[in-house]
Amino acid sequence: MRIPRVVLSSVAACLAVCLATGDVQGQSRTASAAPASKEILTGRVLDDATGRGIAGAIVRLMTADGVRETVRTDATGRWRAHAVATRQGDSARLQVRAIGYLAREMPLRAPADAIDGRAAPDGADQVTRLTAAILSLDQMVITAARRAQRLQDVVIATEVVSRADIERTGASDVASLLTEHTGIELQGGHPAGAGVMLQGFGTERVLILVDGQPVAGRISGNLDISRIPLSMVERIEVVKGAQSTLYGSEAMGGVVNIITRAPASDVTGASMSLTAGSQGRRDGTVSVGFGRGRFASTVDVSRRHQQTAPGVGEQTSDGALATRFDVAGRARWTADSSRVFEASVIALDERQRWRSGSFYNFGDNTQLSARLAATFTNGAHRFTPTLSSSHFDHLSRASTASLPIAGDEGQRQVQQVHQAELLYNGRLGPRLAVDAGTQVRVDAIETERVPGGRRTLTSVEPFAQIDYSPTAAVNLVPGVRVAHSTEWGTHVTPRIAARAQLGERLTLRASVGDGYRAPDFKELYMFFQNTSADYAVVGNPDLRPETSRSVMLGAELATNSGYVRAQLFHNAFRDFIETRAITQPGESPVYEYGNIDNGSTRGLELEAGANLLGTGALRLEGGYSLLVTRDDATGHELLGRPSNSARATVSAALPFAFRGAATALFTGRTPMQRDASTGEITAWRDSYPRFDLRLSRALDVSPALSDLEFVIGVDNVLDRQPAEWAGFTGRHVYTALSWSFSRASR
Repeated sequence: MRIPRVVLSSVAACLAVCLATGDVQGQSRTASAAPASKEILTGRVLDDATGRGIAGAIVRLMTADGVRETVRTDATGRWRAHAVATRQGDSARLQVRAIGYLAREMPLRAPADAIDGRAAPDGADQVTRLTAAILSLDQMVITAARRAQRLQDVVIATEVVSRADIERTGASDVASLLTEHTGIELQGGHPAGAGVMLQGFGTERVLILVDGQPVAGRISGNLDISRIPLSMVERIEVVKGAQSTLYGSEAMGGVVNIITRAPASDVTGASMSLTAGSQGRRDGTVSVGFGRGRFASTVDVSRRHQQTAPGVGEQTSDGALATRFDVAGRARWTADSSRVFEASVIALDERQRWRSGSFYNFGDNTQLSARLAATFTNGAHRFTPTLSSSHFDHLSRASTASLPIAGDEGQRQVQQVHQAELLYNGRLGPRLAVDAGTQVRVDAIETERVPGGRRTLTSVEPFAQIDYSPTAAVNLVPGVRVAHSTEWGTHVTPRIAARAQLGERLTLRASVGDGYRAPDFKELYMFFQNTSADYAVVGNPDLRPETSRSVMLGAELATNSGYVRAQLFHNAFRDFIETRAITQPGESPVYEYGNIDNGSTRGLELEAGANLLGTGALRLEGGYSLLVTRDDATGHELLGRPSNSARATVSAALPFAFRGAATALFTGRTPMQRDASTGEITAWRDSYPRFDLRLSRALDVSPALSDLEFVIGVDNVLDRQPAEWAGFTGRHVYTALSWSFSRASR
């Protein structure tokens, strides 16, 4: 099913109108909605580095008698509160806290006096500038345990790419963003696309989620994450190592959970960004948010175009392109404190073209994903039923001309993923919490390459884990998942993890767990014949799930001014599915999928960061990853896995209110081919050093445009272009202008 652009445009317009005119009832009282009077204090909380408002900051007005009033900032960092009366000789104080920032406390001055001696924007009485923490341990994450936790409290190490990180990179999609993070490598796709590799496990063994739900769209095992626009993303959570106990198949190497922007209650706002660059880059995004009382919604529309194709190496300038148009909407209804309902939809239309030899290849993709969820809370118990559905239509064609041949129907593949899930999170006492659920998943495919043209796989998978705290500083978390499918049988994946907090600054983590990946449609049923190359590939319905055992040990030392963390990992895998010849020498080759490969990956990941001046004016972050792999059959390393990679980023406040960032990335020499008889490596990909520069400045045009920002950047300044790289590697120059506005709903 292909979705015409006019339909997507109509969906965007209708959704925006529906959300803006939806029937809303009730209105929660917030400080920002307080009536204006001479007894009202106003203020704004700003990021000291960027000058942007900080949403959701907690502002406390205190006297010697204690806290007099507590309010939160709106989406632009503004707050309103009643004036504080004090006894003679006493002084009032202002305390400000925000997730991701260092807390600050200072005297509360009389109205019209600005804090820090700087002008108060938009007539605010108090202006507070907070310094971003180099590592925010108070930020909330959900992927590690399938419930909200502070980052400091997770038992399985979790990496977070925040919205601020996204804005600092200038990236247009998830693939471009993740290349700048330690231990995350990208793989080229077939026919095109950029997939994720974690701890030496390739893209087909890394689970990609959007708001905790799977999406369709794997072509030859690869899910192209460059399809996902960053305009709708709030943050990305990455959990490495086997996560099959909580997430099932495909999570052998880890989970990448892409979390979209949550709508804000009692706030109406809009944002827009325009980006232009070399390689024909033209990106435009518009976001609109509306909230009133119990109802909140957001709509994002973006169009992205560039003259490169994702995941395709050795690209030339004669015709490569990727054009995407997407719409995303999300709405939330808070019936009361115990019931919340949510709905979201994402629609994508994509056109890709790249050249291979004398042929142009075309990939036309449309995707529609929807999610319905509810949360019911009763004391310490929470139930979350979720329904999700994802539909992906892929059309592949080829031609010697730059346009497809008229009437060429090509090869079409339609995928669907439907999932129903019931999740329970509860606390059964001060030391015991339970996370459990049942997942029913139906995967379907329509393609001429499987017998009958259509196949369906159904699995039922209950899971549970217990979080037990024998002391306040120790957590023990055993868990298990039982997955059953009529196609490949029953598989059990246990795990046990532990966390120890040694003082306020040092955290130790350890885990041992199993992972698995169920055979997919291609491996079970595929029949493919290449007449020009004279070979064929057939599926094998007797395949078993692939398995792995993961052991991880980690330590994290964090202070207000810096952090250091390290993780050792070892993964032993069995029964990896690969092709093997089933014909005799001299016959036309026929290959069949089988449970063939055994081996291991192990290594070390180090990361560190420091706020060198203590004010956010100079920040330094870096990381290093060592990866050692082994194929048991040959005794040599696995192909396509670099042994070393590193990154370093320095960002600084510059004169004239500019902010600059420089990033150095290094990917080491990588084995790419081996001798079929001896297993010796015969071809290597050269190392790839890359340097990126970015300069930004907030533009003070008017109070209404206080969040206007201009950016210019250069990726791969030295224009290094190693052969056989998965994707475009040339120099890329871009400039961007972004604007945002919001106000409290009345």
